[in-house]
Amino acid sequence: MKSKITTLVENTVAQSGKNLIGEHGLSFYIETQSNKILFDTGQNLAISNNAQVLGIDLSLIDTVILSHGHYDHTGGLKSLLECNRDFTLYAHPDVFGQKVKGANDKYIGIPVEKSFLEEKGIEIRLDRNPIQISPGVMTTGEIPLETDFEHVESVFYLKKENVVIADTLADDQAVILDTDKGLTVLLGCSHRGVINTLNHVARLTASKRINAILGGLHLGKASDSKLNIIMDHLGGFGLEKIGVGHCTGTRAFLALSNEFPNRVSLNTVGNVMSV
Repeated sequence: MKSKITTLVENTVAQSGKNLIGEHGLSFYIETQSNKILFDTGQNLAISNNAQVLGIDLSLIDTVILSHGHYDHTGGLKSLLECNRDFTLYAHPDVFGQKVKGANDKYIGIPVEKSFLEEKGIEIRLDRNPIQISPGVMTTGEIPLETDFEHVESVFYLKKENVVIADTLADDQAVILDTDKGLTVLLGCSHRGVINTLNHVARLTASKRINAILGGLHLGKASDSKLNIIMDHLGGFGLEKIGVGHCTGTRAFLALSNEFPNRVSLNTVGNVMSV
């Protein structure tokens, strides 16, 4: 299967001469032979503008996949609904949870309620298990927490019936593209750990080799020792392309670039990857 991935929303913009907007968020536009897919939607400041500049017609999107329920990955649903109510939304059942951050319980969850989407006629498919979206496109479903060096940050919480509990980000998932060049894995924030994610992908696909990863690795606060362990494990997947951005962190990006020369790139708005 051949696919084209366009970065529609990212933290940074590197292309000059175009009126693209960066924001703290993430959204990938995926074109396959049978689907036009959005993987995440950013936080809603940039998606409509960037789609117009890049020549992407949001009204033609038939599939939306959410990596998890944080606002910077889901807020763009509001703009999408203004021009398109004919898509299927795929996510984990916890994606609509009341997600808050820190001691002040700041709400950081999805800004669109499930009932509102249903009223608009959106078909919603929530599943903890992997879902085959179309030939060559599937979600990972819930990612097991297995490594002893990857943990969900303790700043994330859920409100349930006025009780605040730790959020293990069970809704965190990735997208797997089985392409002519091999497996490509699109990552939202990798809250459950990039190695946990790739190990899960390897089991699902019965393939230890992954050609490319693209997205956020959530390593902004990772220690040197954790970075070294993660890079050691990444080396075992045979990666040819490592495109990182969003929540990866500058220090992690530089460490990855040194460890995997000529294979690492900083992902920015407007980047296109053909796989």
